[in-house]
Amino acid sequence: MKNEIKSGAVLGYINMFANILITFVYTPIMLRLMGNEEYGLYSLVLSVIAYLSVLDMGFGNAMIRFISKAQANKDNKKESKISGMFLMFYTIIGIVTVVIGIILISKIRVLFPALSENEIYKAKIIMGILIGTVAVSFPLSVFESYVMACERFKFLKILNIIKTVSIPLTMLPLLLCGFKSITMVIVTSFYNIAYQICTLICCVKKLNMKISFSIKEFDKGLFKEICSYSVFIFLGLIVDTVFNNTDQVILGSLCGTVAVAIYAVGTKFSSMNVTFSTTISGLFLPKITKMLEENDSDKKISDLFIKISRIQIYLMMLIMTGFIILGRQFIDLWVGSDYKDAYYIILLLIVPAIVPLTQNIGISIIQAKNKHQFRAIAYLIIAVINIMISIPLAQKYGGIGAAVGTAVANFLGQIMTMNIFYWKKINLDIPKYWRFLLAFSAKLGIIVILNMWIVSKFTFNWYKLILFAGLFAIQYMVIVFFTLNKEEKQLIGEFKRKIVFAKGK
Repeated sequence: MKNEIKSGAVLGYINMFANILITFVYTPIMLRLMGNEEYGLYSLVLSVIAYLSVLDMGFGNAMIRFISKAQANKDNKKESKISGMFLMFYTIIGIVTVVIGIILISKIRVLFPALSENEIYKAKIIMGILIGTVAVSFPLSVFESYVMACERFKFLKILNIIKTVSIPLTMLPLLLCGFKSITMVIVTSFYNIAYQICTLICCVKKLNMKISFSIKEFDKGLFKEICSYSVFIFLGLIVDTVFNNTDQVILGSLCGTVAVAIYAVGTKFSSMNVTFSTTISGLFLPKITKMLEENDSDKKISDLFIKISRIQIYLMMLIMTGFIILGRQFIDLWVGSDYKDAYYIILLLIVPAIVPLTQNIGISIIQAKNKHQFRAIAYLIIAVINIMISIPLAQKYGGIGAAVGTAVANFLGQIMTMNIFYWKKINLDIPKYWRFLLAFSAKLGIIVILNMWIVSKFTFNWYKLILFAGLFAIQYMVIVFFTLNKEEKQLIGEFKRKIVFAKGK
């Protein structure tokens, strides 16, 4: 299984970079061929349907955990019983999804009064297709979770890469032929269902998955255990969905599809930022788990938190400061001047997020210590505050107003509340983290201001943008070099030696 994990990790990175590359190349082409209104409508309906994903209720993670435990104990009967129980859960959830979906379609005019008659008609078709896809996907997701529990990571990652590449390759010729949002939903839904059918075939043909369920043999104790494990994951799903999709729903209701399209472009960049950060932190999870299982001192865990946070600060601040300097020019070249507000939206989303993104290893620590309940409840409260702030701001200032609401909520929840919690309850050295972040930011501030002034004197094309980005990256690396501590310099030295050794072989 070690090879599966290594292969899965490598393929995961390939899929991540494929997603980033496709986003940068495919998005501007798609926007020009679809138009702002069509893309905005597509993004709006996707944001609404995303709320149905919370009906998962954290059962996906729970199934992987409980199937893995049954396999470790070689309890085949319990394994088949768990599989049957989750298949029943998800079938019921699929039926509930259809019922809620029918209600949503019937109320679409009430939800989005700013849409035109033609947009309402298309939205109903798109929503119907997506609701059907989600309803079918719920029971099929049991098989994906089973494959995960069996640690067939390589198979899943290859499927993901195929899906990631196939959707834009299929859509581009169709967009050129004049097909738009409805066709895009059909194509995306087709590949999503095909992906899950492949996992079903794998379970039946390769993994010999057994499913059994009897009402008479219903295990109430197991059901309670599953629910108690899933409840805080469920809260986390709700919060993530609110933060990721509410602003677009609010804009669709108050401002129309063009505002949604501009905001959606902003969230694409923000989402890539999050993906990059969480991929990095995931590399350290085995070490943290081992330390906590061996009852290492809070100081050792705090030292590791600071060590990883510093590395993430070096990487994430490069992305953030680079975008501050060249983001306006990048947006103009990438998707056009119609999307100039996306620059400010992205800044409002990524600047406050720099703290939680460079501290996200703390999430693993509190989960391992079984103290993640506070975070789930605190984030749920902040998500409600986000909605309350964003509605009046979006009404007055559009997409930028909605982003301000999210930024304020992020500051209150992910920065203030969680930093106090990490410091006072988890015993992480948060003052040390902030001393480094502020000192490093002060050093960067000078070159950021200088580069912004220089950039303002030029008219940009792609060649100049890449040249200026390269020059800034060199300046950034010089500042980082003089900021590195002894341990970080040793880490870079070891990395260089490994590369030289690999070349020698």
